[in-house]
Amino acid sequence: MPILKLIIFLALSLEFCFFTTPFVKASATNVPILMYHYVANNPNPKDKARDSLSVSPDKFDSQMDYLSKNGFTPITLDTLYGIFNKQVSSPAKPVVLTFDDGYIDFYTIVYPILRKYNFHGVSFIPTGLIGGSYYMNWNQIKEIQASGLVTFEAHTVGHVNLPSLSYKDALKQMQDSKNVLSAQTGYPVNFIAYPYGTTNSSIQAAARAGGFAGGLGTWFGKSTGGGMNMPRIKVSGFWSIKEFASRL
Repeated sequence: MPILKLIIFLALSLEFCFFTTPFVKASATNVPILMYHYVANNPNPKDKARDSLSVSPDKFDSQMDYLSKNGFTPITLDTLYGIFNKQVSSPAKPVVLTFDDGYIDFYTIVYPILRKYNFHGVSFIPTGLIGGSYYMNWNQIKEIQASGLVTFEAHTVGHVNLPSLSYKDALKQMQDSKNVLSAQTGYPVNFIAYPYGTTNSSIQAAARAGGFAGGLGTWFGKSTGGGMNMPRIKVSGFWSIKEFASRL
């Protein structure tokens, strides 16, 4: 068995120790990967950049309630990989919940809501920023990891614009984040979200060389088969539940 598939198999084995939702044989060729950043009320209404990346806690809870009541099963990226590679069966309505940057509101707001619904989530961590202002610390990440509800994946060390770096430096940013995160959580790190969604063929080749099974961008669309630049659906804090549902 190739080493990468073995690592994915081990990750799936660890994941299913926690997974309580039964899987059924179903086709999963268009899987929505939802993208969140801040799940919190913007403390500075003049900060329009943050406003565009924020979803209020009430709206987030309503969105999770909608998923729960309408038969969606949030899965990890390891499971998505397994589905696309016919290693595991799919739930009837798979969805991936992703959260970028490791902000403290993931610990104080998102994680309790995920527990409320027994939902899986994926948190992309810039390892060099953890423990700083506005970010989670390693103890909080380990506490969440122990629940089995969240997997932590790479987001480089310093949340850098990867195409602006040399191949060597970009590879180091990705590999170092992968290694540190895996050492801290004790869980295989198989995926990377490119900061700012910026990537190119060289960066994707570096990600493969760094041992990643897949990469995620920020361009709109549903995932149809994995790859090194998978699309995501950026969730807007301005959407109604009807608008949210229309994107799934």
